Amino acid sequence: MTLLTEEKPYKFPEDLGSYTSTVKGHSMDCGPNSDYVDATEGSVFMAVEPLRRSRGRLIMHAMVMFGREFCYAVEAAFVTPVLLSVGLPRSLYSLVWLISPVLGFVLQPVIGSASDYCRSPWGRRRPYILTLGVMMLVGISLFLNGDALVSVLVQNIGWKRTWSIVVVMFGVVMFDFSADFIDGPVKAYLFDVCSYQDKERGLHYHALLTGLGGACGYLTGAMDWGHSALGALLGSEYQVIYFFSAITWGFFLTVHLFSIPEKPLGKQHSNEQLVPSAPLLQPTVMNGSSYGAVTKEPDLRPRSFSALSEANSVTSAQSSRVMRYRRG
Repeated sequence: MTLLTEEKPYKFPEDLGSYTSTVKGHSMDCGPNSDYVDATEGSVFMAVEPLRRSRGRLIMHAMVMFGREFCYAVEAAFVTPVLLSVGLPRSLYSLVWLISPVLGFVLQPVIGSASDYCRSPWGRRRPYILTLGVMMLVGISLFLNGDALVSVLVQNIGWKRTWSIVVVMFGVVMFDFSADFIDGPVKAYLFDVCSYQDKERGLHYHALLTGLGGACGYLTGAMDWGHSALGALLGSEYQVIYFFSAITWGFFLTVHLFSIPEKPLGKQHSNEQLVPSAPLLQPTVMNGSSYGAVTKEPDLRPRSFSALSEANSVTSAQSSRVMRYRRG
């Protein structure tokens, strides 16, 4: 018996046609093999593949990477001058960069697992992306404006330097942790709502906008804003950089969150249970009973050769019945 393959599908002999006869008082109808394969396609394959997304939606989804890399470039360009301006000892520089990776190593698996089982009506990934995005905004605010904020709130000269170091260090650590951590939910968000082809296209847009965001961030930091009209209006170069960073990050984060609808976890499972499963064989009436109907719901799994083997078994069984009848 020749197995059914995608290159060479099995076909009944042409002389059979639509073979209909009576066997022991029962009617048997053998239609074309494409009916069985089409039914299998609809029940097994289409149930697991998300909808195709337009190019505009994928670009909107990738815009968050532009904003993240823009802020990353700003931090890389200004973190050393800011830390030196508040009087941070050189021995603590390495501590600033060490805290964020340690926190990510400990917390990322825990929060990632919690995201997988999140039942928020807004989806599994977007609540965490929004939380980390707000933390990034708070971190860069404390990082670039911590010295000015402490100068307003603390009047004691001795405590002002200490609190400036603490606030700026806290802002740098919070920003680094959030910016590193947000990449995981963003990628999971893309994989949850896109098909295989769209995942590949989406990652290409992510890489493109990541490079553009970093280039724009370094270009913005390289300009002399202190002697410009905007610098005179906002007070200093750091405030100008913060203005551009906050506007860029807030805008692109908002666009990202509304780019592609995300189905909540509870609703997704309930819909899968309510969807009726299509039979692998078209039912044929045999004295009031249904012949060839499959009562077991097909497994929801990706397109693979296991589904193809199901079609092979269906075709082989049907062909053997026809051959036995012809010999009889």
